[in-house]
Amino acid sequence: MHLVEESLNQRPKRRRIKDHRNPKIVRDRSWKTRVLRGDEDVGLDLPRVARIVRPGRKEDRTKLWTKIEQELRLEQAANTTEAELRRGLEEGVVTRIGTSLYHVDLGSASYYCGVRGSLSASDTGYTNLVAVGDQVLVSRGEAGHGVIERVLPRRTVLARPDVFNPDLSQVIVANVSQLLIVAAWEEPPLWLELIDRYLIAAAEGRLSPLICLNKIDLAEDPHECRETMALYQELGHTVLFTSALSGEGIDELRQHLIGNQTVVAGVSGVGKSSLLMAVQPDLELRVSEVSEYSGEGRHATTQVSLLKLNEGGYVVDTPGIRELGLITIHRHEVILHFPEIAALAEQCQFSDCTHTIEPGCAVIEAVEAERIPWSRYSSYLSIQESLPEYYTE
Repeated sequence: MHLVEESLNQRPKRRRIKDHRNPKIVRDRSWKTRVLRGDEDVGLDLPRVARIVRPGRKEDRTKLWTKIEQELRLEQAANTTEAELRRGLEEGVVTRIGTSLYHVDLGSASYYCGVRGSLSASDTGYTNLVAVGDQVLVSRGEAGHGVIERVLPRRTVLARPDVFNPDLSQVIVANVSQLLIVAAWEEPPLWLELIDRYLIAAAEGRLSPLICLNKIDLAEDPHECRETMALYQELGHTVLFTSALSGEGIDELRQHLIGNQTVVAGVSGVGKSSLLMAVQPDLELRVSEVSEYSGEGRHATTQVSLLKLNEGGYVVDTPGIRELGLITIHRHEVILHFPEIAALAEQCQFSDCTHTIEPGCAVIEAVEAERIPWSRYSSYLSIQESLPEYYTE
């Protein structure tokens, strides 16, 4: 008993609150819910002194403010007309993308622009918010600088899987009308599967394809070049035969480029930049030789650029790529891009024939009889194998 009384006496006495001390004010933390629910209208000038997250978490506080402002702006935009959204803004085209700035052609001048922080690419299916060729609305600043306030809907795209997130696409260029697929007869050697992949990418991105076989001056037999590419002409594609060195086919290529918006694509070393300089010498593009060690091209173009042609139209020179992944289609849809194979599918013994190993396959029989070129069938198998079988949610 004495021990209990002694321990109670040793407890520190509770401090008595002074009479003049103000009671602690409980902060109202429900304002965000009320604002987003529409019960309280505070506009966009929200009080920055409110402690919405604990002190020392500046990054979290910034993220929360950004999210709140974006939600409020989206709600305002839903009730705003197109004319009101464009008020005070100028429409331009993104011609080049630097490290942190976007070069935008406003017609009368070119501006170096940043991007409004509230814009996001997370819901577009693409990893880059702004691409070369995008039409954007810009608010001008001082000294040739501005801010991209809005990216207008894209009419066409050339895209490929993102390097770091293969489930999403990276837009290479937007809003061009045709895709010029450049291949070389030699140095580097002709790669027909990549042409087939580009044809699929063009169809998926709503682009008109145009095939150009360059460096035909290296062919020992010129007729062999035309016989090899005849299969694409039979499928209805336009095929140009050119040599940037001798000038053959350059006039015809120029006529296809004038008045159009064209993206030029192909592996490194096929002569994309050389062809464009043959069409218009003052473009002053970098060119490089093919590596003697690997037989592959070296990268001369390092970034995507939108270039204006003197006789009208634009061309987009792109860095060479060693492969083109496809993300917008799945394995069972590949046959839609091979009409000569699809035409025989109904004659197969099995209705679910994959045209790979099944007996009674009309496609395999046509390949063996050389009615379907082996190169096209090989591309079909390779592309089909590289894609997922069905849609995944």
